[in-house]
Amino acid sequence: MKLYVVGTLCLAMTACMSGMPIPMPLPKGPPKTASEVMKADALKAYEGAGVIFVTRDKTVWDKGCTYEISMDGQTVAGLRNGEQVALYADPGGRAVGVSIRKEGSCHPAAALVPVNVVANATTKIRIVKDSSYDLHLEATTY
Repeated sequence: MKLYVVGTLCLAMTACMSGMPIPMPLPKGPPKTASEVMKADALKAYEGAGVIFVTRDKTVWDKGCTYEISMDGQTVAGLRNGEQVALYADPGGRAVGVSIRKEGSCHPAAALVPVNVVANATTKIRIVKDSSYDLHLEATTY
């Protein structure tokens, strides 16, 4: 009887633990490019530059806010829901900032992430907004 109970518990525990990854839906098509460009020079590729991709996830509960992207204190582009922008910069330390433009029912917020730009390397910055509308920036260089 003990063997039956122990075996049943082991099977129940194993069934609750997923060994298979949960499939996530992929976005439909490539992300759209920035709808607003304030500084076109920062969006042009050139030899020896590093690239910084800033992506704003596409969400269903978006309020239609514009996220202003800045590099080294200069506003470069404005991103809407599901858009991305590629910034090109000389190697070295950069500060990439994101701020929510106050318009309509959008609440202003800002976040800043330091980026070490490496020649011919790519850094991806993903903009994440939590339920309290605080901004978080996730940076990955490869």
